[in-house]
Amino acid sequence: MTIRSINWAAGISVLAATLAFAGGSLPAAAQGQVQAVPRAGVSFANTVTVRGTIESIDTENRTMVFTSPEGRLINLAVSDSVKNLDSIPEDGAADITYTEIVTLLNLRQKGPGSREARREGAKPDAADADLGRITLTVTAVDLAANKVSVIDGRGGPIHTYSARSIATQDMLKKIKVGDVVIGLTTPLSVTAIAPVK
Repeated sequence: MTIRSINWAAGISVLAATLAFAGGSLPAAAQGQVQAVPRAGVSFANTVTVRGTIESIDTENRTMVFTSPEGRLINLAVSDSVKNLDSIPEDGAADITYTEIVTLLNLRQKGPGSREARREGAKPDAADADLGRITLTVTAVDLAANKVSVIDGRGGPIHTYSARSIATQDMLKKIKVGDVVIGLTTPLSVTAIAPVK
Protein backbone atom coordinates (compact mmCIF):
# COMPACT_ATOMS: atom_id res chain seq x y z
CA MET A 1 0.00 0.00 0.00
CA THR A 2 2.82 2.38 0.82
CA ILE A 3 4.70 1.67 -2.42
CA ARG A 4 1.51 2.14 -4.41
CA SER A 5 0.89 5.51 -2.70
CA ILE A 6 4.46 6.61 -3.41
CA ASN A 7 4.17 5.60 -7.10
CA TRP A 8 0.82 7.39 -7.36
CA ALA A 9 2.23 10.57 -5.76
CA ALA A 10 5.29 10.45 -8.04
CA GLY A 11 3.03 10.06 -11.09
CA ILE A 12 0.93 13.05 -10.05
CA SER A 13 4.11 15.13 -9.49
CA VAL A 14 5.45 14.27 -12.96
CA LEU A 15 2.08 15.12 -14.52
CA ALA A 16 1.91 18.44 -12.65
CA ALA A 17 5.46 19.35 -13.67
CA THR A 18 4.69 18.52 -17.31
CA LEU A 19 1.55 20.65 -17.29
CA ALA A 20 3.36 23.54 -15.59
CA PHE A 21 6.16 23.41 -18.16
CA ALA A 22 3.76 23.18 -21.10
CA GLY A 23 1.51 25.90 -19.67
CA GLY A 24 4.46 28.20 -19.11
CA SER A 25 5.91 27.71 -22.59
CA LEU A 26 2.68 27.94 -24.61
CA PRO A 27 2.00 31.63 -24.01
CA ALA A 28 5.60 32.50 -24.94
CA ALA A 29 5.35 30.51 -28.17
CA ALA A 30 1.99 32.01 -29.03
CA GLN A 31 3.24 35.48 -28.20
CA GLY A 32 6.24 34.99 -30.51
CA GLN A 33 3.88 34.24 -33.39
CA VAL A 34 1.83 37.42 -33.09
CA GLN A 35 4.42 39.92 -31.89
CA ALA A 36 5.74 42.06 -34.74
CA VAL A 37 9.44 42.65 -35.12
CA PRO A 38 10.17 46.39 -34.85
CA ARG A 39 11.31 47.95 -38.11
CA ALA A 40 13.66 50.86 -38.59
CA GLY A 41 11.67 54.00 -39.32
CA VAL A 42 12.75 57.35 -40.74
CA SER A 43 10.39 60.36 -40.62
CA PHE A 44 10.52 63.48 -42.76
CA ALA A 45 8.55 66.73 -42.69
CA ASN A 46 7.08 67.45 -46.11
CA THR A 47 4.82 69.97 -47.85
CA VAL A 48 2.42 68.77 -50.54
CA THR A 49 0.19 70.60 -53.02
CA VAL A 50 -2.61 68.56 -54.58
CA ARG A 51 -5.70 69.29 -56.60
CA GLY A 52 -8.48 67.94 -54.45
CA THR A 53 -12.24 68.15 -54.15
CA ILE A 54 -13.48 70.09 -51.13
CA GLU A 55 -16.13 68.10 -49.28
CA SER A 56 -16.82 70.43 -46.36
CA ILE A 57 -15.42 73.46 -44.54
CA ASP A 58 -16.04 74.41 -40.92
CA THR A 59 -15.05 78.09 -40.70
CA GLU A 60 -15.78 78.33 -36.97
CA ASN A 61 -13.42 75.50 -35.98
CA ARG A 62 -11.09 76.08 -38.97
CA THR A 63 -11.20 72.54 -40.31
CA MET A 64 -11.86 71.10 -43.73
CA VAL A 65 -12.41 67.75 -45.41
CA PHE A 66 -11.23 67.09 -48.96
CA THR A 67 -10.70 64.15 -51.28
CA SER A 68 -7.17 63.72 -52.65
CA PRO A 69 -6.50 62.69 -56.28
CA GLU A 70 -5.91 59.11 -55.02
CA GLY A 71 -9.40 59.05 -53.48
CA ARG A 72 -8.23 59.49 -49.89
CA LEU A 73 -10.62 61.46 -47.66
CA ILE A 74 -8.52 63.86 -45.56
CA ASN A 75 -9.82 65.84 -42.58
CA LEU A 76 -7.41 68.57 -41.49
CA ALA A 77 -7.11 71.69 -39.42
CA VAL A 78 -6.61 74.88 -41.43
CA SER A 79 -3.76 77.10 -40.27
CA ASP A 80 -4.20 80.80 -39.53
CA SER A 81 -2.15 81.62 -42.64
CA VAL A 82 -5.22 80.76 -44.77
CA LYS A 83 -7.15 84.06 -44.89
CA ASN A 84 -9.72 83.17 -47.57
CA LEU A 85 -11.45 80.28 -45.78
CA ASP A 86 -14.86 82.03 -45.78
CA SER A 87 -14.82 82.55 -49.55
CA ILE A 88 -13.97 78.97 -50.60
CA PRO A 89 -16.94 77.07 -52.05
CA GLU A 90 -17.66 73.49 -51.04
CA ASP A 91 -17.97 70.67 -53.61
CA GLY A 92 -15.44 72.37 -55.88
CA ALA A 93 -11.89 71.64 -56.96
CA ALA A 94 -9.02 73.49 -55.31
CA ASP A 95 -5.25 73.40 -55.14
CA ILE A 96 -4.62 72.53 -51.49
CA THR A 97 -1.23 72.84 -49.83
CA TYR A 98 -0.70 70.99 -46.56
CA THR A 99 2.10 69.82 -44.34
CA GLU A 100 2.63 66.15 -43.57
CA ILE A 101 5.01 63.71 -41.95
CA VAL A 102 6.28 60.90 -44.19
CA THR A 103 7.58 57.85 -42.35
CA LEU A 104 9.58 55.21 -44.22
CA LEU A 105 9.67 51.76 -42.63
CA ASN A 106 12.58 49.65 -43.84
CA LEU A 107 11.31 46.24 -44.95
CA ARG A 108 14.76 44.70 -45.38
CA GLN A 109 14.40 43.74 -41.74
CA LYS A 110 12.32 40.61 -41.36
CA GLY A 111 8.96 40.87 -39.72
CA PRO A 112 5.33 39.82 -40.16
CA GLY A 113 3.78 41.44 -43.19
CA SER A 114 6.96 42.41 -45.03
CA ARG A 115 6.57 39.80 -47.80
CA GLU A 116 2.89 40.61 -48.23
CA ALA A 117 3.71 44.32 -48.43
CA ARG A 118 6.21 43.69 -51.21
CA ARG A 119 3.73 41.54 -53.15
CA GLU A 120 0.78 43.88 -52.70
CA GLY A 121 2.67 47.14 -53.14
CA ALA A 122 1.61 47.60 -56.73
CA LYS A 123 -2.07 47.15 -55.83
CA PRO A 124 -2.88 49.14 -52.69
CA ASP A 125 -6.35 48.54 -51.35
CA ALA A 126 -8.83 51.18 -50.18
CA ALA A 127 -7.87 50.73 -46.53
CA ASP A 128 -4.21 51.44 -47.34
CA ALA A 129 -5.19 54.55 -49.28
CA ASP A 130 -7.32 55.78 -46.38
CA LEU A 131 -4.42 55.28 -43.97
CA GLY A 132 -1.92 56.97 -46.28
CA ARG A 133 0.07 53.73 -46.61
CA ILE A 134 2.06 53.23 -49.82
CA THR A 135 4.82 50.88 -50.96
CA LEU A 136 7.92 52.67 -52.23
CA THR A 137 11.28 51.70 -53.72
CA VAL A 138 14.42 53.59 -52.69
CA THR A 139 16.10 55.04 -55.80
CA ALA A 140 18.90 57.06 -54.16
CA VAL A 141 20.47 57.67 -50.77
CA ASP A 142 22.74 60.72 -50.40
CA LEU A 143 24.31 60.48 -46.95
CA ALA A 144 26.47 63.58 -47.50
CA ALA A 145 23.34 65.69 -48.12
CA ASN A 146 21.15 63.59 -45.75
CA LYS A 147 18.57 62.88 -48.45
CA VAL A 148 16.69 59.84 -49.68
CA SER A 149 14.75 59.51 -52.94
CA VAL A 150 11.85 57.10 -53.43
CA ILE A 151 9.36 56.19 -56.13
CA ASP A 152 5.88 54.78 -55.67
CA GLY A 153 5.57 51.07 -56.52
CA ARG A 154 2.96 52.01 -59.13
CA GLY A 155 5.28 54.52 -60.81
CA GLY A 156 5.09 58.28 -60.97
CA PRO A 157 7.53 61.00 -59.94
CA ILE A 158 10.53 60.45 -57.69
CA HIS A 159 10.19 62.18 -54.30
CA THR A 160 13.24 63.32 -52.36
CA TYR A 161 13.13 63.86 -48.60
CA SER A 162 15.71 65.63 -46.42
CA ALA A 163 16.72 64.35 -42.99
CA ARG A 164 17.01 67.34 -40.66
CA SER A 165 17.46 65.77 -37.23
CA ILE A 166 20.50 63.79 -36.09
CA ALA A 167 18.32 60.79 -35.20
CA THR A 168 16.79 60.77 -38.67
CA GLN A 169 20.22 61.10 -40.28
CA ASP A 170 21.45 58.09 -38.30
CA MET A 171 18.41 56.03 -39.30
CA LEU A 172 18.95 57.02 -42.93
CA LYS A 173 22.18 54.97 -42.92
CA LYS A 174 20.11 51.79 -42.61
CA ILE A 175 18.27 52.33 -45.91
CA LYS A 176 19.89 51.15 -49.16
CA VAL A 177 19.11 51.74 -52.85
CA GLY A 178 16.67 49.09 -54.05
CA ASP A 179 15.03 48.61 -50.66
CA VAL A 180 11.28 48.17 -50.72
CA VAL A 181 9.84 50.32 -47.95
CA ILE A 182 6.41 51.16 -46.63
CA GLY A 183 5.60 54.85 -46.64
CA LEU A 184 3.11 56.21 -44.12
CA THR A 185 1.86 59.75 -44.69
CA THR A 186 0.33 61.68 -41.81
CA PRO A 187 -1.26 64.99 -42.87
CA LEU A 188 -0.90 67.80 -40.33
CA SER A 189 -2.52 71.08 -41.45
CA VAL A 190 -3.64 73.01 -44.52
CA THR A 191 -1.47 76.05 -45.21
CA ALA A 192 -2.99 77.34 -48.49
CA ILE A 193 -6.15 76.87 -50.58
CA ALA A 194 -6.62 78.16 -54.12
CA PRO A 195 -10.01 77.38 -55.71
CA VAL A 196 -9.82 76.21 -59.33
CA LYS A 197 -12.00 78.27 -61.64
